[in-house]
Amino acid sequence: MSEVRIVRAAASRSNWTARLADQALAGSWAQLEALLRADPKWQESQVDSVAAESFKVLTQLPDPQNAASFQGRGLVVGYVQSGKTANYTAVAARAVDAGYRVVIVLSGIHDSLRNQTQLRLERELIGNQGITQSESGPTRQWITLTAPEEDFKDPPDSILQSKGPFLSVVKKIVPVLKRLDRWIEANADFLRDKPVLVIDDEADQASINTKGNRPLDPSVREDETEDEDLSPSRTNELIRSILSKLNRVAYVAYTATPFANILIDPEAEDRRVGIDLFPKDFVIQLPRPKGYTGTEELFGVSAQTRDVLRTVPEIDVKALRGTRRRRKAEIVLEQANDALPDSLVDALASFCLAGGVRLLRGHSGKPHTMLVHVSHRTDDQARIAGAISDQLDLWREAQRQGQHLDIVFEPVWHEMKAGLDVAFSDEAVMTAAIGVLREIVVLELNSSTGENLEYEEKPGRHIVAVGGNRLSRGLTLEGLTISYFLRTATMCDTLLQMARWYGFRHGYEDLIRIWTTDGIARWFAELALVEQSLRDSIIALARAGRRPDQMAIRLRAHSDLLLTARNKSGTAKSQQDSWSGEHPQTVLLPLSDAKKLRENVELTDQFIANTAPSVRCHGGLLAHDVEPETIVKFLRDYQIHEDIVTFRNDLLADWIMERAVAGELTDWAVFIASPAEGKPAELGGKEIGLVRRKRISSESIGILTDPAHEGVDLMKGPDAYKRESGAFDSEAMRAARPATQGLLLIYPLDPGYLEIPQTDPVIALALSLPQTSDASTTWVMNSMVSND
Repeated sequence: MSEVRIVRAAASRSNWTARLADQALAGSWAQLEALLRADPKWQESQVDSVAAESFKVLTQLPDPQNAASFQGRGLVVGYVQSGKTANYTAVAARAVDAGYRVVIVLSGIHDSLRNQTQLRLERELIGNQGITQSESGPTRQWITLTAPEEDFKDPPDSILQSKGPFLSVVKKIVPVLKRLDRWIEANADFLRDKPVLVIDDEADQASINTKGNRPLDPSVREDETEDEDLSPSRTNELIRSILSKLNRVAYVAYTATPFANILIDPEAEDRRVGIDLFPKDFVIQLPRPKGYTGTEELFGVSAQTRDVLRTVPEIDVKALRGTRRRRKAEIVLEQANDALPDSLVDALASFCLAGGVRLLRGHSGKPHTMLVHVSHRTDDQARIAGAISDQLDLWREAQRQGQHLDIVFEPVWHEMKAGLDVAFSDEAVMTAAIGVLREIVVLELNSSTGENLEYEEKPGRHIVAVGGNRLSRGLTLEGLTISYFLRTATMCDTLLQMARWYGFRHGYEDLIRIWTTDGIARWFAELALVEQSLRDSIIALARAGRRPDQMAIRLRAHSDLLLTARNKSGTAKSQQDSWSGEHPQTVLLPLSDAKKLRENVELTDQFIANTAPSVRCHGGLLAHDVEPETIVKFLRDYQIHEDIVTFRNDLLADWIMERAVAGELTDWAVFIASPAEGKPAELGGKEIGLVRRKRISSESIGILTDPAHEGVDLMKGPDAYKRESGAFDSEAMRAARPATQGLLLIYPLDPGYLEIPQTDPVIALALSLPQTSDASTTWVMNSMVSND
């Protein structure tokens, strides 16, 4: 884009933004905002955030009052279960106020999510709205083309005479999209001058083209059979067909896992249905909501003070995935544990106890849910749901016969209550838990049984939701406390979307418990780093003021998982030669290899003695002016876990020396974390306090670094780099770091806290690295980027 075009676009955008600000005082958005502020579930700060972020999204859309044709493409990235629906509801309200006439929401591939979305939009967007006055004239009632229990069908012609905005919530499946596509084609005259907003919820699901594109030159392929072989995948083709038939349309994709979306070829175009869905105009990262429980809280540093994870042994996994008979006999408590593996029995008991605590905290009448996600097969789900019902019936019958359930609940409660803020007696909790047990409903959610959790129709129920794919995406499990999760996946985006335990858990954050395997827990620990690298890259894109097609968006590769399905990432390429702006860390440690652990202690002891850190600050010891050669030698000699990818010491050492030769990373600082409350130890002649980190799997500790530590050597210190929430912004610290200045972080970990049989500390490492000038990076990136 030339400078003249950029200036003109900026001027047009400025006028558009100014007009939007004036319109925000009345209309659909004003009514929605008033509704949210009157709702006790919404805090003022949360409504403020929705207002600001929805306005930001809207300013990136084409101006609907511009007479010219337009085809906008954008992407909004949130967090799993974090309020993306609230954002696009607000965007829809604002868009209609600004002049958009038709809003189409593509809402997942299952009835459960579509129905849930329809109900919410009707409640929040439409509600009791009548005709209200705004400065630009009356705001007319919405016209819905779909209903809570009815997907899109050809609406009567008479409905088109309405002057109000149209709303349609459509499932992303081929038959429904075909009906919508035909309707748009049949009403081309009516829609020609109508600005349309298409919102694609869960946009990395079904919307991505997993096939090809027909050549623009029809003479290249004359054979129709070959032509069809080259066509896009069916859902993607229909979405593109719908967009191509609309003269003035903005398409905004929403997802928490955008790996596939940003790896779309920006130049992809099909002869029949036009350009693909690459977000050529903008990518926006929504801020992390206050009070949100996500990867960091459950698998990162802040999880160290919480007792969330429970390991499911392999024998239990095999028992649940294979057929198992339970013998018939007299009902006694000893038999209750024979119906299901012990780990699932404990999880059910924990669900009763968590529900009891919530009732005692005043949460009566509010939803309470347990997730059981073991297999995608419906016959497995039916068998497991039946076994869970049998187990609960055994407990209920035993209780009716006068037997005490203390033998079941007391051991689980003893382990569960550690760290809880419980102002009630054990007896009160047990009594409340029995009350929950009596009311538990087991629901099997899949294509055979249906999907409606009926939270609104039947509030306050205690639900054990057993399912697979229906529980994997989009659908909100309200009041989720206990998750029993054994489902494996090979893609980062799939695994993250299955994590229904993310979200807002006000008043019961401390009751969350997750039963899973050692391997899955380890995957989630590394995913915390993958997620953060993606979000950092999107933020950097915005700061640079460039469009997505002008800048590669980078994704750190994961050790075991693909970022997304291979057929969704055809334009991705992998490079492995730079850690510019990164913070590699040892999320995996060789905890079962005593020899490696001993060698690392000996190495670190000598290293600290030579570098002599003496400045005590920010909970540790700091040394300045360390030569890069000293850092490189230490890294080469350090013994890593053989499976780790995020911290390959030999590759890191090679890269650091390359940068040093180029005049970068020539000045190093070394920081040894030493909390005052840590167990005392000695390293390199220095008295230090050992850092406490828990294992989240056999050899994974999750995120290692304390965000504040990445700024200990900066001139202004870490306190100068805080977000509005008060949390330290480690990405901003790395961005402020001079290209010459690197930081090595050493964390001597308490072996007792890691529950390993040795007295010496376990040495874990991290690096805080500046932006360097080398262009190629250790990332997966979209290789098709514009040079305009």
